Amino acid sequence: MKRLSAMIKRGELHPVLNHTKWAELRAEMLSAPPDQCPKFRARSVFAPPGFCTDWDGEFYYHIHPVADLEWMELQALSNNWLREALNRHSIPYSLEGGVIRVWGYTRPGPQPEWQ
Repeated sequence: MKRLSAMIKRGELHPVLNHTKWAELRAEMLSAPPDQCPKFRARSVFAPPGFCTDWDGEFYYHIHPVADLEWMELQALSNNWLREALNRHSIPYSLEGGVIRVWGYTRPGPQPEWQ
């Protein structure tokens, strides 16, 4: 946490989501209709350049800790269902190559086009 706080203080990271919004996202994915089968992959702010996790559907345990998540990409059967779920909780996201990306932090420079 010290390292993360220092990065924020130096302006290397700009917080987007707080723990409450991550919890709302997690709860929404856990209560998804069975036919949606949501999946995610994520990137930590401490990960080497270009690294992100493999796609995973286990939202109960596998998205912790969220404190260092730079972003999380989401997939489901329907992107419309995902967008509605995110909008219901006012969770900002962007479309990156057609994939929905929820941001925990952004870095200086060009910013995502928020949806």
